[in-house]
Amino acid sequence: MAFIVCCPWIRVDSGVASTLFVSSCPPRSYRLFRFYQLVSLAFVTFFSFSVPFTHTLLTMGEYVRPSPTTMASKTYTLNNGVKIPAVGFGTFANEGAKGETYRAVKKALEVGYRHLDCAWFYLNEDEVGDAIQDFLAKNPNVTRKDIFICTKVWNHLHEPEDVKWSFQNSCEKLKVDYIDLFLVHWPIAAEKNPDHTVKIGPDGKYVINKDLTENPEPTWRAMEELADSGKARAIGVSNWTIPRLEQLLKFARIKPTVNQIEIHPFLPNSELIEFCFKNDILPAAYSPLGSQNQVPSTGETVRENAALNAVAKHSGHNLAQVLLAWGLRRGYIVLPKSSTPSRIESNFQVPELTDDEFNAIEDVARGRHVRFVNMKETFGYDLWPGEKEQ
Repeated sequence: MAFIVCCPWIRVDSGVASTLFVSSCPPRSYRLFRFYQLVSLAFVTFFSFSVPFTHTLLTMGEYVRPSPTTMASKTYTLNNGVKIPAVGFGTFANEGAKGETYRAVKKALEVGYRHLDCAWFYLNEDEVGDAIQDFLAKNPNVTRKDIFICTKVWNHLHEPEDVKWSFQNSCEKLKVDYIDLFLVHWPIAAEKNPDHTVKIGPDGKYVINKDLTENPEPTWRAMEELADSGKARAIGVSNWTIPRLEQLLKFARIKPTVNQIEIHPFLPNSELIEFCFKNDILPAAYSPLGSQNQVPSTGETVRENAALNAVAKHSGHNLAQVLLAWGLRRGYIVLPKSSTPSRIESNFQVPELTDDEFNAIEDVARGRHVRFVNMKETFGYDLWPGEKEQ
């Protein structure tokens, strides 16, 4: 780091100049020279060693954050070499009124999102496909290959032939001839009816296919065939636990590239995230902003947490932006979702947190384990038996 000292006759980096000056100046001037020289050295030393090299200085101690747009445009590289945008747009919340998903996805693409997270189960892939087609027609500088599309196979379609049917059905609705990332939505297999709907038992819950739930190898072999064909550029899983992943990795010829799971400060999922990283599986966070639901034991909500809101206020950004930044800083994909145009825009403006801000969110997350998404009452199967809220 170079500095210009505002005393032209002092050159702390020139022994020759110092010698010449000292030999020709009176004692009082010499003492003044030494004083300025020592102050200059202290100034240089402080900034050389105290300020991180990645930070840009405007004035002493002031940090310039990278552009939020730059952060939102970040990509990761999957274990098969495929690049995936770090910030995706979730479509699960948009299964309401007809046209809602179309408007939300079109707005997201206009804002700049290039990663869409879909699923057969959401029953809105046709609207997603229409939005993509209309956006591409109006924006010739963007092509299909610029948009990363993820979709998923639902529980009752785990038989090998049904996996392929689900994939093709999603392609037709999305109006594409390939999928960038195809996931097994849950490690729970169910039975189906002849019309490809879920078979429901007398208790109103899914009829579980025990064989495929206990041994998902036939399902994964069908996933691998889709990867081999090139129709699925990458394959992965969602909601898989460490024991399920360990089982899968023992027989997988093609290892999963992604494990999409619930992650937010009330469910940091650190152990599962670390397992994924160690096995070169990229975590992807759904519900990265938490939930409006209250923690049953305390009534607390993520969005009302005082410490999290203090971080947001300090950063100058809203809470959603800060929580997305926390996820990116931890190294995984984040998948915010919204139908509100202003929130779709602001969720794409992801800042970079300072170390203090990041650590403050880590302090909130530490020791917590509150799961908001558990479909055991629907499935009739508990993927996390004995799990306790913390």
